[in-house]
Amino acid sequence: MPTSPSTAAQPARGPLRVCAQNPRYFADDYGTPVLLIGSHTWDSLQDMGPDDPPAPFGWEAYLAFLAAHHHNFVRLWHWDLTHWDTAANNEPDPRRCFVEPHPWRRTGPGQALDGKLRFDLAKFDEVYFRRLGDRVRAARDRGIYVSIMLFEGWGLQFVSDGWAGHPFNPANNINGIDGQGLKVHELGRAAVLALQEAYVRKVIDTVNQFDNVLYEISNENHPASTPWQYHLIRFIHQYEAGKPKHHPAGMTFQYQGGSNQTLFDSPADWISPNSDGGLQHRAAGW
Repeated sequence: MPTSPSTAAQPARGPLRVCAQNPRYFADDYGTPVLLIGSHTWDSLQDMGPDDPPAPFGWEAYLAFLAAHHHNFVRLWHWDLTHWDTAANNEPDPRRCFVEPHPWRRTGPGQALDGKLRFDLAKFDEVYFRRLGDRVRAARDRGIYVSIMLFEGWGLQFVSDGWAGHPFNPANNINGIDGQGLKVHELGRAAVLALQEAYVRKVIDTVNQFDNVLYEISNENHPASTPWQYHLIRFIHQYEAGKPKHHPAGMTFQYQGGSNQTLFDSPADWISPNSDGGLQHRAAGW
């Protein structure tokens, strides 16, 4: 239904911070508690679909849907893999997907495993970052907060040979970088971490001017990623300390085998727990 002037969403008033009266909530610059409510989809930032290239996502229609339902939150989902096909996983409803754009430029020389040019991990693709900034701005204008997902752990765990579609596979980049599969989301490889930190800095430089921003380190990553995720949360805090605005950095439940205690012990400003050890956070409204 149309939004009346009396109920029209207002732009964010300052980056969110923990509410002094109730730390389960965020508050804005005026100290007003903010309850974040949204409707989720997976291609809110990168286009994805069965065709190559994938059809563009209807971002403006999605924002209009959120606004019409008085929602004020969306996750800007990030996909690490350039493509995947779950047919080899024996799923009842297999999915074949291509994803564009990505944070790094495909310059070559040479072809990646998908037949396209290899990535140059030293060069950012401004198409990706312009889209990121434009979508955060458009969401802000409708009073919608965005959680920017930086990395994604589902594909490497659950797609058969998902590593073949990752830019940090040495066959897919010209920089000699080998993230070593799942270990790409673990500490221990200085060259890999340096590139990841450079990417996070680029994201922050792109959106720091906006009030309606939160960060999420990674969706559904494996438990061994814990030190890496803690490091990146602290890295965001440290880098934004020298910036005009400071935004909440969050950590979500690690799947499979995660523990809510890992989230409680983290340096994150916000967390997304799951059912764990009898603690039914979703059912209890945590």
